[in-house]
Amino acid sequence: MQDWQWQQKQGILYITIPEWSDRGALAAFSARLGGVSNMPFDSLNMGLHVGDEPQHVVENRKRFMQATEGQLEQMVCCQQVHGDKIKLINQSHAGLGARELETAIADTDAMITNVPGIFLTTFYADCIPVYFFDPVRKIVALAHSGWKGTMLRIAEKTMLTMITEFKCRPEDICSFIGPGIKSCCFAIDDNLADKAGHEFASLSDIIRYNNDTHYWDLTATIQQCLLKAGIENNHLNICRLCTCCNADNFYSFRRDHGNTGRMGAVITLLERD
Repeated sequence: MQDWQWQQKQGILYITIPEWSDRGALAAFSARLGGVSNMPFDSLNMGLHVGDEPQHVVENRKRFMQATEGQLEQMVCCQQVHGDKIKLINQSHAGLGARELETAIADTDAMITNVPGIFLTTFYADCIPVYFFDPVRKIVALAHSGWKGTMLRIAEKTMLTMITEFKCRPEDICSFIGPGIKSCCFAIDDNLADKAGHEFASLSDIIRYNNDTHYWDLTATIQQCLLKAGIENNHLNICRLCTCCNADNFYSFRRDHGNTGRMGAVITLLERD
């Protein structure tokens, strides 16, 4: 099992997986600390689309990239729409969306690349980041999976695209399901509970009922979908931290009623000498 850890560099706190770095890929998920944004985006807001001052966001992104030993020009961002579109990324996409929202790749919620030095980048405030790394074929991917993306099986589809487009083998792929809203806080209405129960009828214990309210475990749903798609259990790492519960480290759309910043998720193939 590749355990995730907190790491701090240059005043920036983030989650990473040291074993992946040893094998050729850096994955990181930022906390909300160490940036320049003012309330309610304090302080390391990574999202250009939330109403923060653009120059603050760009500075925050520079700091996060420097902490992960990258440059702003290496980022590739997409305009996330809670869909299931997956984009294959090459060198020509470097820098898209890094400084301006308008240049981000449109209508996309997952990206895959085999190009070292490209930082696939997505943004979060309760949705679930799902990272993928094939150390054999040297492929990385990143999927943004909120409840809509989870219903569309975006994580599973990303893994299957790695297999079809890059000849990855399921037994070689490693995955990390990062921080996000957990079942303790993700209350849903009866209608959505019925839809999720129908879509994922073959899965177990993903929705619980307590005090007349349904609570959906998105992480468990993604986990079971990936296992059914062929990923090995010992290649699947899960962060149990809830973004809604942990206000000190994370932004949360639900907790903050939409008026909040975004954490950043990045993954890159390391350039070896």
